[in-house]
Amino acid sequence: MTADDIPTAPETKSDVASMTNAGDITWRDGNVPFSPHFGDVYYSPKNGLAETRYVFLEGNNLPAAWQDIENFTIGETGFGSGLNFLAAWQAWSQDHDKSKRLHFVSVEKYPLARDHMMRAHQNWPELSEFSAELGDIWPTETMLPGTHRFILGNGAVSITLMIGDANKCWSGYEGDIDCWFLDGFSPSRNPDMWAPSLFAALAVASSPHGATLATFSAARIVRDGLESAGFAVSKRKGFEYKRDMITATFPARTMQSDGRNRFHFTDDPWFNLPKNRTAKSVAIIGGGMAGAACADALRSRGCDVTIFEKRDQLANAASGNPIGMIEPYFTADDAIMGRFFEAGFRFSHRKIKRLADDGLIDAGFCGVLDLATSARKQERQEGLLARLADKPDLIQEMSRDEASACFGLPVPMGGVFYPSAGWVSPPSFVRALTNGIETHLSTTIADIGDTQQGKTLISSDGRAFGPYDSVIIAGATETSTLSQTKWLVDQLIPVRGQISYCPETLIAKLYDSANIKCVLSYKGHITPARDGMHVFGATFLRDDEQTDLRDTDHAQNINQLGKIFPDIAERLSSTNLNGRAALRTTTQDHLPVIGPAPDFEQYLSAYPDLDKGKKGARYINAPYHKDVYICTGFGARGLIGAPLAAEILASEICDMPLPLEKVLMDAVHPARFIVRGLKRRQITA
Repeated sequence: MTADDIPTAPETKSDVASMTNAGDITWRDGNVPFSPHFGDVYYSPKNGLAETRYVFLEGNNLPAAWQDIENFTIGETGFGSGLNFLAAWQAWSQDHDKSKRLHFVSVEKYPLARDHMMRAHQNWPELSEFSAELGDIWPTETMLPGTHRFILGNGAVSITLMIGDANKCWSGYEGDIDCWFLDGFSPSRNPDMWAPSLFAALAVASSPHGATLATFSAARIVRDGLESAGFAVSKRKGFEYKRDMITATFPARTMQSDGRNRFHFTDDPWFNLPKNRTAKSVAIIGGGMAGAACADALRSRGCDVTIFEKRDQLANAASGNPIGMIEPYFTADDAIMGRFFEAGFRFSHRKIKRLADDGLIDAGFCGVLDLATSARKQERQEGLLARLADKPDLIQEMSRDEASACFGLPVPMGGVFYPSAGWVSPPSFVRALTNGIETHLSTTIADIGDTQQGKTLISSDGRAFGPYDSVIIAGATETSTLSQTKWLVDQLIPVRGQISYCPETLIAKLYDSANIKCVLSYKGHITPARDGMHVFGATFLRDDEQTDLRDTDHAQNINQLGKIFPDIAERLSSTNLNGRAALRTTTQDHLPVIGPAPDFEQYLSAYPDLDKGKKGARYINAPYHKDVYICTGFGARGLIGAPLAAEILASEICDMPLPLEKVLMDAVHPARFIVRGLKRRQITA
């Protein structure tokens, strides 16, 4: 961005008054973005790239600091135009001795639209290769508050971008940052960002092995804030005509035997994640969507992956349905479930679209039309529209006539339309994710054992596999048959779902100009035709683990379809429909189970009096089954949950920056059920 002494003439009062959003920008000197709200440019119009290299790269001893190590993580306090990231990525890519992977964790309260960002990059043609790749994955739609994960450089580079206030975002992030780019609009123009709470959060998020920091500013508020947070501050000659800039170091921290920082205790050590060595080999139990996504995420990090599936093919359960909706799950408030699945949809959308664009999977982003089929649903949609009223790229209100035109057939009511949603073929997705990965079919794993070399798997017929550095249990209800996870038996709920197939010719005969153009969601759903069939349904029957095809379930699907299209339903018979039944696994709180496998008995021993409200510092770190992880419980939202869950687990296993803020990580942590039960006295030691 810019230093205090870069001359930036203020906008006129009329110009400022016309700006209605703090994130709005104007342009200076052709392609230099300027913020009227902060009265500052995003970078020097003459030599922004040279300043970035001098201040942030040289100021943090880069490239030397990232050489000959596995992972290197840069933290930043203002992403802005992305110039700092592009400069770091270019320098890293050109270094023969670079780390195997580069991670960039940043914050931005007002993210630039893609077109604006790409225009800002035109000043630096030497970065065009990197700018183009960033632009390809940068969302065209609005980026809602929360954490966004982007993958670049064939999987070797990641951006973790937190949308929101820098103080709040960094205070809610747990990570190991190796060096800091302390950047943002200058302290004189944006003093709220350069607060003591920010410097304290940077110290907490710094690597236990120590961290460096550089910033263009030499303001007193910055020096004092860094020193009070524990940084050792030095002055350095500023860039070109600037007198001074700051560099700093944060010392290595002494860790206790349980892995905790002696000088920083969390309030909830029962959710602290284990500190792992970087895994090289991982076994995955389960060959559905969750297992496939985990395999792909780990492979991209250089792990040797082996999948074990009890059936004779992958994607045998709900992941085997011919078409699945990929639809965002928005909530009218800041609910945890909405935040997790919003993040999941964003991550899945990018991954699926990339694979579809490359011709590797069957998918279509035709949008999803969600009808207001009840007063309760209409009230919910009104809440969504109120929250997202200025974001038509995410959600659009539609009248009955508009909805009919959008769908392609007359519908009896209006609703909302999600333009970035659509459908995907789950089997093709699973195949793309697992292509080339070692797989053992018809292999039921009965036990996970330990040896000095690592984890071993024992099949039900006595075969032994391994050793492996880590194991992920990514099955459905069979998760609770393994000794490490048997305590989940009361938390994982089987849900039977049956879909039905409607011939495309039937609808064509009824409607001369029939052309179903998008997915329709009601109390059920119907998809555009694929291979001559529309898929509609599905049933949702809890605690039923049978997968036989039933006329009664076809009848239920027909009944629901008939409330929207009675003419179609009248011509369907439950006795001659084809379809498919499969099991999904959900949880009591409708959030998935993602994370290290808790040692249930040890949890009871470690936290027997959580109901007393004692401070977290009084307790030990969370006890786990070493190197065993869980990934299950997605219910009907596997397509928008499993890929992000895989990214979470791969980041945990390979000791890389996490793709979500701590409150969401805790919400899906497997131990939440134990902790909740202890606090409510529903579980006792």
